[in-house]
Amino acid sequence: MNFKRIEWIFLIAFIALDIFLIGAYYNQSGVQTENNSSNTQTATSVLRSLKDDQISYPKKLSNKPNAGFYISSADDDYLLSQSGQLADNQTDYSKTDHKLTVTFDHKIKLNSLKNPQKTINKIIKDKSRILEGDEYRYDPRLSTDNEVVYTQMVYGKRVTSDQGCIRFVVANGYVTGYSQTYLQDIQILREKKATISQKRALIWLYQYNKLPANSKVKWIELGYSKLLSVNGSTVYIPAWSFLINSGNSTLYRKINAFNGAVMD
Repeated sequence: MNFKRIEWIFLIAFIALDIFLIGAYYNQSGVQTENNSSNTQTATSVLRSLKDDQISYPKKLSNKPNAGFYISSADDDYLLSQSGQLADNQTDYSKTDHKLTVTFDHKIKLNSLKNPQKTINKIIKDKSRILEGDEYRYDPRLSTDNEVVYTQMVYGKRVTSDQGCIRFVVANGYVTGYSQTYLQDIQILREKKATISQKRALIWLYQYNKLPANSKVKWIELGYSKLLSVNGSTVYIPAWSFLINSGNSTLYRKINAFNGAVMD
């Protein structure tokens, strides 16, 4: 008998109970569910309130539910065990957050500062420089002039946690190295489940008072985010991630895409 699988089943049952209780709480507090008959009226009212509070957001918001899994990834030292494959590089590894840091012995010049991915897309395929690079995709929304970010793709969605990304360091037009985290030994813990829509996630975030007045929601994206860690593994779920500009500050917010609860 697979006792580890039984253990996971009990864990997911516990999480499901939490989701039910949280959902019941917010419904009683006036947060409408996706299927409520007053859904359209509530959405219209909230979007009007957003406008009144001078909160702007992407105009084309999807009203269709998506879908995703509960998944787990082993908290192991896979990157460390494979780092010997990286030739002519200086490496360092943090066991605390399972992060591999690499400094190139020979810096790599970017052909275009505006489109750094044109150069890095070639680097990331080189297994002597990057481990499992084919599982990552360029993320322009998280990248800056000094840091180019690639995020790991899992079942067609980005990993929107620090545990699944490569951050390339850029200085004076050269890539000097990177830091990498990686979700290893990914397991599906539960069958695919429907999520709330992009528009519903925005509405709930506002109703939770997590959107300050006079702010701008730059983007909203669905990806896998960390839920909890247990028994040497981390559980991830689909979550709607928001990037918000408020005055001189940049805020990141997340909504659990299964039950609509705010995530820390």
